[in-house]
Amino acid sequence: MSHYPVYPACLNQGEFTVVRFALDLLTGCRLEPGTLLGLRQPLRQAAAEVLGKCALRLFDAPLSADQWSLRRHQKPAPGFVLHVTRHESVEMMEGDRLELEFLLLGLTAQSIDDFVAIVRQLGTRGLARGEGHFEIAEIKVLGSAVAWQRFGSAALHGAVVAPRLIRLDHWLDDNWPTKMPVLLEFVTPLRLVTADRVLRRPRFDQLFPFLLRRVTSMLHAYCAIEAVDDPAPLLQAARNCRSIWSSIDWLDWRETDRQEGVGGLLGTLRLDGPELDTILWVLLLATLFGAGKGAAYGAGHCRLQVA
Repeated sequence: MSHYPVYPACLNQGEFTVVRFALDLLTGCRLEPGTLLGLRQPLRQAAAEVLGKCALRLFDAPLSADQWSLRRHQKPAPGFVLHVTRHESVEMMEGDRLELEFLLLGLTAQSIDDFVAIVRQLGTRGLARGEGHFEIAEIKVLGSAVAWQRFGSAALHGAVVAPRLIRLDHWLDDNWPTKMPVLLEFVTPLRLVTADRVLRRPRFDQLFPFLLRRVTSMLHAYCAIEAVDDPAPLLQAARNCRSIWSSIDWLDWRETDRQEGVGGLLGTLRLDGPELDTILWVLLLATLFGAGKGAAYGAGHCRLQVA
């Protein structure tokens, strides 16, 4: 393993911010495993109510006019990622506190005021089925020193909020593993679909292309970064890694109209090998962006740590 982080130099051009909302419930509600993972439509509705047509730029990124980019990158996902860790059923009561955390990447970080307004409006609508109304009690942003900084009370009532931007290369330096092996843990359901087939226990060489495409597509769409010219060496490095699922489970978190379960895997993948350091930057950025279906709204959230 290299003693120094190994990643593309162009990542010094990328920035992000993370904003965390502490929410005090005004009415109770039952949080099911899929409640917070199912906020896509409630967030879009709240955004439309406070931003009008301007909400589209946050949820529906335009396709690139460059045909090469269209072939290389997946359809742009939103430039934000909802970080969710709670997926058990729990009864929330009036006065209880809940946290929602958003990562805003690149250009989207300049829309932090819009997200404050969206979350405030969501509180008037409720988290689920008209229940779980809340007010924002506190707003924090992640500082460059991996410490949370609290905004003043004026931010709760519509005052302009300035993002604290973190450079991607600095974040990688701060979070680079000190030794091998590492554990890649999926803490919210990861749903991978290829050729209309759901991968319930993917090998690492099946999983890694999803992570790579998610990371490079987000960097391209919101930071104007082409981090990888040729993915072949990275894909080969992933195939050469030693990997084993030390734990794996499946969680259905919602049902279709036909009452069919829709879910994803939860579990921990142990990774090792001499070429792992060449792809660690992809794994680390995947902990920011998530992967798989519904990644923007909290699914496929993962974390990386030394075994």
